[in-house]
Amino acid sequence: MLKRRPAHSSFLSFLFQLSPSALSPEFPAQSLCSTVTNVASEKFQMTEKQRRDREISRREAEMYRVEAIQDEMASAVKLLGGEGSAKEQINKAARAARLPITVVERLRWRKIKRVPADLADAVREAVERHNEESLNRAKHELFIAQSRNALLAAQLREIDPDLYGQEADRLGQLHAGAGCTSDHQGGD
Repeated sequence: MLKRRPAHSSFLSFLFQLSPSALSPEFPAQSLCSTVTNVASEKFQMTEKQRRDREISRREAEMYRVEAIQDEMASAVKLLGGEGSAKEQINKAARAARLPITVVERLRWRKIKRVPADLADAVREAVERHNEESLNRAKHELFIAQSRNALLAAQLREIDPDLYGQEADRLGQLHAGAGCTSDHQGGD
């Protein structure tokens, strides 16, 4: 029977845990190293290089996300700012987003590396309000154009229905084809 010796290091205690026969005099030293290597390689399938590659890709993915948010905020500030110089755009965007001018300026020029969630939400809400206002404005302009077309068609029919009848019918078809909604006809 093998007599156990006290372990003088953590490595030797590890070897005793592997197998009692690992330190027998008949067991060659080369086999001892290969046993440790085999046990270690069975537990840890991933090499150090693979771990680093995975960490780098995670880091890169995070940086792509950060850059995407920076780009989104910069383009949102430009959209909210409208036409004009950069300073005018920043001032308009700051009013629309209800944020300080310096914060909006830093967002526009991508100076904020990690945009806080509350800033991003404020800018996104401002863009949503801007889009709703633009849609309402476009609906109103469509209603005005349809009203003008209907008025012009009525005037053309009054002047000479035989001469301008086809034009009046075409203006009426444009009015019907544009999808006039009932909420605009009620007397806005």
